[in-house]
Amino acid sequence: MPRRPAGRKPMQLLCGLCLALAGGLIGCTTAGVGELDRARTAAEDYGVPGAAERFEIKKATVREKIETAVLPAMRRHGVDMWITFSRENHYDPIQDEVGGGFPGVRGAYIFFDDGGETPEKIYVGSHEQPANSIVGEVYDQTIYYGYTAEGITPHLRRVVVERDPQSIGVNVSRTLPSADGLTVSMRDVLEEAVGPELRRRIVPVELVVRDFKLNRTPKETELYTRLLEWTSRWQSEALSAQVVIAGETTALDIAWWLQDRARELGMTGGGTVRVVREGELLPIHAADIAVQPGDILSIDGGLEYLGYATDIKRAAYILRPGETVPPASIEQAWRDAVEIGQLYADSLVPDSLAGHEIWAALAAETQARGYMVATPDAGGAAASTTEPEVGIYGHSVGNVAHDIGTRVAQDLPFAYGDRVRFALATGEWQSVELHVSTPIPEWGGKTWYARFEETGQIGPDGAEWLIPVQEELLLISSE
Repeated sequence: MPRRPAGRKPMQLLCGLCLALAGGLIGCTTAGVGELDRARTAAEDYGVPGAAERFEIKKATVREKIETAVLPAMRRHGVDMWITFSRENHYDPIQDEVGGGFPGVRGAYIFFDDGGETPEKIYVGSHEQPANSIVGEVYDQTIYYGYTAEGITPHLRRVVVERDPQSIGVNVSRTLPSADGLTVSMRDVLEEAVGPELRRRIVPVELVVRDFKLNRTPKETELYTRLLEWTSRWQSEALSAQVVIAGETTALDIAWWLQDRARELGMTGGGTVRVVREGELLPIHAADIAVQPGDILSIDGGLEYLGYATDIKRAAYILRPGETVPPASIEQAWRDAVEIGQLYADSLVPDSLAGHEIWAALAAETQARGYMVATPDAGGAAASTTEPEVGIYGHSVGNVAHDIGTRVAQDLPFAYGDRVRFALATGEWQSVELHVSTPIPEWGGKTWYARFEETGQIGPDGAEWLIPVQEELLLISSE
């Protein structure tokens, strides 16, 4: 990728050039065409599918998810009907995962356990879905009511009353945002529709939502692994000499580049870019501090694609003139971080300890190795120290950066709710996230706050990495 002057976006540069040459709006139109051509080339280089292929991938993934993950989640928690409501401009957090589309005035995604191997799937909405819609191709029955006076009520009543469910699950949760999509007004609509007898059967199903999401299917995992590969490549490109010019580029420039590049690839995404300079943690995204030889850069972020979001880190060292590798102390500090990351991954055994118990066991093990343990454990407010330290703050990941599953953290209910009290589920995706602060002799004993974050899928013997972890620092030439 060609370099560009720090602090300016590709579109700004192109439009400026075209205006100078053509002296009018025609120049910007030409620049827009060039932007589209470059974006198409970038997406093809990465292997990012076009719109039609994306739809087929998404449809197959949602179909597999609904047909294999819905009933086990419902039956585990004794629910025989599960309803997710959504509205225009107020979408339920899991709408995309149960079919997506345009719900219009009010929409209901209904699953019913009729005793078969897959759930009955009924969709009720105001607007007819197009042929190339997941609802139209995956659901067994679609009911469209338009802008009628009675709205969704009689159709919802008929679907529920005819099936006479013993429990009607709705998305309500105090501590799991992704399972808390039901609004007060939509609950009122449901209660009015089903009447006083069935109203008493309405129950919150936060754990049904959790288990549905965490039961990761083969197609999901294949899609997500590909997205992780793209994310690693995208972050590595950002931490290269093609983007980073020592003495000129700022962390803010890199952050803007990440967003621009994601858009070129036909996705969205971004990251937080941090700079460590001889043990000092520089202000995040300062616009007036250029990176220098000897700095260590790290990116924390990810890409979003087809309803999935990644969250990993990559780190790089800017070589000083004459250097071909980082100082041995810095290389060893990174190896220490990778080693603790593997220890962490190996501890993520399913159906065993709760998340806060895993955290406590890891804290004890790292203390036995001579590290202090950072508490509270959140990785937001970093600080330079002169003592070896480990911070542990992993989390569920997948459809959003911090997803609905187990949180490996201290038992702090206000911060994490019940997630720290969940045991890990086989197959769920976990972000193994931590920092290791190691004293660096060349920095007068100040530590490098080395950040490590990779994604693993929970197997019987711990987390199995979905893509290779970063074992060596990326190197950026300053010459």
